Parts: sequence; structure tokens; C-alpha cells
Amino acid sequence: MLITSRKNQALAAYRELDRDRKCREREGRFNIEGVRLCEEALSAGLRLAAAFMTETAERRYPELGERLEHITITDELGDYIADTKSPQGVFVTAEIPRREFVPAGDGLILLDGLQDAGNVGTVIRTAEALGMGGVVLSPDCADIWSPKVVRGAMGSLFRLPVTVAPLPCFIAGLQADGYRVYAAVLNEKARSIDEAVLSGKCAVVIGNEGSGVSAEVINSADEDIYIPIRNAESLNAAIAAAIFCNEMRRK
Repeated sequence: MLITSRKNQALAAYRELDRDRKCREREGRFNIEGVRLCEEALSAGLRLAAAFMTETAERRYPELGERLEHITITDELGDYIADTKSPQGVFVTAEIPRREFVPAGDGLILLDGLQDAGNVGTVIRTAEALGMGGVVLSPDCADIWSPKVVRGAMGSLFRLPVTVAPLPCFIAGLQADGYRVYAAVLNEKARSIDEAVLSGKCAVVIGNEGSGVSAEVINSADEDIYIPIRNAESLNAAIAAAIFCNEMRRK
């Protein structure tokens, strides 16, 4: 079957998932674009709801085409539904996995109101790469199933335990389970990362790019912590998260 019209209902549904968070939440589905990410989704065992490949992609990636039960679309339609500037012509809609959050290790990163989708995806990817047990996001963070977060996480989102939850309540549960929770803030009470012992069951909260960690979450944490820097006002949130992840890994 070859789709040639932009008015095709399946393509319209795909585009709506790309552009509308409420649609993703309502349908329980999200989109994946690109060869590597589609292969990661297959390897992770995600349940696929739809798949499309352009005519060029079928010729270029025949092995993937055999693995994917897909619909063929024209190259022009591939450009039309793509969320990237240079699409590879492979597009998949998958069901959002409904998994219980069970940390895969002792170190956790908590994100409080992080709005930049690229930062969120990078944090998830970095957390897996540096052996963290998982990532927890407040409900007002960028949608983890948005195209930019999915791309930024580069498959880590399909493997690493990730969940969305109100942080004060979640932090209380962590503390009851023996975790020590640090809020990454710069104030007179904060301890330098060089002095803190980020070992064992440990979680670090990274705040919003502009306003930082919310007062309610700071009050919920056990201690405030900061990264000493020179000649700059602040660090990018994803970079700060990477430094804390590496510190937790080393300890």
C-alpha cells in the first residue's frame, strides 16, 4: 500500500501526536522518528501502533523494513510529517509504556519544572550513561514523550526507569525508603559538591532553567547543594545534572 495524499487519516493522526501533548496523553501514544530510534524501540519491546517508511527509506534500510510492519509513503509525505530537517524516512507510533517506577540503582535525578525539551532528553540520556537508577520529573516539566525529548534521550527513555510525579510527595516516599535528597541551589545554607557525600541512596533535584528549584521542593529536601563555578552566572541544567550524576557514580 502506498499513501500519496496529505489528507490520509493515518498521517493526520501521526502529525497530531507530534504536535499535541494532550493528544499523546489522551491516546497513550507517542511518535518515534529515525532509523536508530526505531531500532531502539523494537529492541526495547515497545508495542507499535503504526509505522511508515518512505520509498527511499525502504530501499536504503531493507532490513528494518522487513522488521517493521509498515505502510509505504512518498518521499514528499515523509518530509511533510517529519519533525527533523533531514528525515531518514522512518516513522513509528508506539504505545506509551505503563511501567511501575522501580529504580535500577541508588542514584536518582529529580527534575523540578525543567521546560527545555532538549535539556530533559539530555538528562535522561546522561543519567543512563552514568549509571543512575532513574529520573523523576515534576508534572510541569517538558513532556517526556514529545519528539524533541525522545530524540534527545536517544533510546534511554525506553530503558531507564522514568516517571512523572509531584515532587514533594515523591521526595517524602524516597526519604521513608532511606534516600537522602539534595536540592541543587545556591544560597547561604548550601554545601559545596566538593564537601558533600553523594553516596548510597541519594537523589539530586535540578530546577527550572530560570527560577531554579521551587521553594516547596527545597523545603522537602534534606540539604541544599551547589557546584562551585568561576566567571559565569550559572550552568546549563543538563550540564549540572551530568556533574551530579558523575559525582554520585564516583562515590
